[in-house]
Amino acid sequence: MFELSTVSRLLGREFNGYLRIRLPHELDSVVVSVVEDYRGGADATRSQILDRITPRVAGVLSCYGQRAASMAVRTQSVDILMGGLIAMGLADGRLEDYRSNLIVLAAVNHSADVLGRSMGELLDVVGPDLPTGAQATFRDFDARQPRDKSLQSMGLRVIGSGDTFLYR
Repeated sequence: MFELSTVSRLLGREFNGYLRIRLPHELDSVVVSVVEDYRGGADATRSQILDRITPRVAGVLSCYGQRAASMAVRTQSVDILMGGLIAMGLADGRLEDYRSNLIVLAAVNHSADVLGRSMGELLDVVGPDLPTGAQATFRDFDARQPRDKSLQSMGLRVIGSGDTFLYR
């Protein structure tokens, strides 16, 4: 059952430094719960969730996108990666700096490639669950030249492999 308090939990101090917290972590389940509530919700529920997303909450959701990209590679799970894309979609348009999501999209794009998929294929699946603006932003990113959406172009790199795989 959907509870607005779940969205509010993303404002908590425990999410300070969220990107640097070990993977996996129990805080990830809070973000996953928000994504699942949104994804499974009726239009009214989706609107309520979007209305509660402040810039701080958006930052947590965007960070989860990068964490999900790392976990997707570790576990070979496209579902985790799609959840990360939806979290980023909820953050889109609400971040203090929209470029934060663009950086994370490079990790998602790379992760999709590692998993033998394209970001376009993932967007075809999750597109109906993304807010309209996010769909357009993510499709525009996907249409970029490979060099313009690479990890290197966004200042990211891969660290580790297997159970220690991580985007930084």
